[in-house]
Amino acid sequence: MKDASQALEKASDIVVEAGKMVRANLGGRFSTGFKSCPADLVTEVDRRSQSFILEGLGKAFPDHRLVAEEDFTEDDLALDDRPVWFIDPLDGTTNFVFGIPICAVTVSLALGGRPVLGAVYDPFREELFTAARGSGSYLNKKRIRVDRTRKKLAESLIATGFPSSDRFKGEMLRANFTAIFSKAVDVRAFGSAALELAYIACGRITGYWEVCLRPWDVAAGIVLVEESGGRISDLCGNDLLLENHVSIAASNGLIHGELISDLGFLPGSKPSNK
Repeated sequence: MKDASQALEKASDIVVEAGKMVRANLGGRFSTGFKSCPADLVTEVDRRSQSFILEGLGKAFPDHRLVAEEDFTEDDLALDDRPVWFIDPLDGTTNFVFGIPICAVTVSLALGGRPVLGAVYDPFREELFTAARGSGSYLNKKRIRVDRTRKKLAESLIATGFPSSDRFKGEMLRANFTAIFSKAVDVRAFGSAALELAYIACGRITGYWEVCLRPWDVAAGIVLVEESGGRISDLCGNDLLLENHVSIAASNGLIHGELISDLGFLPGSKPSNK
């Protein structure tokens, strides 16, 4: 993509400014509601952050599509050849509502259904993760790479996440938790897919899986992981597509086959993602 570095720089500036808004409101008074179910929370801070990002990207890239978490239809996720920005104005809303400072603001640009650049900003640690195809992954402008020392699940710290909707909990329970828990050093659930993927990219965790996410949850993280030398797939080891719902596995690459095998989804099949 032409001018990818300029696009990434502009997107990075926007998510950092949106992140300042998020940070300023943690622990404050704000209205809270829910979307698909009571556990699927949204706040006025999500919406204010989203409006800021939409305005900034809209002005900078008037010919691009903008798909944002808080205002979308399923038709918005029908990808075509036009450039499209996926926007998550506050990834980790449940953490935010409960006053837990583990959240991120994230945007990613996709071409032909493939994410080509992305930015993930953690406003509480002031960590900006960025990546563009062919240019590597960076944390605060310093090159990052996945963990290359851990080659077995038994040596690894693994992360996962849990769906808020009962609609998807059955899909999560298809995973062989016993195999993962019994072998891994430990398992974490940070509550922000964007940060979990960023942590794979910089070597803080070794593997990660989660079911039935949305494209804006993972698009930036996909670029981060792959550009830092890691591997991304669906839960059966197949190539990952940015569909309406995305079930994802990510790792340093060295443990990927073992992680997929132990998760126990059928080889060669696809998670239902319905």
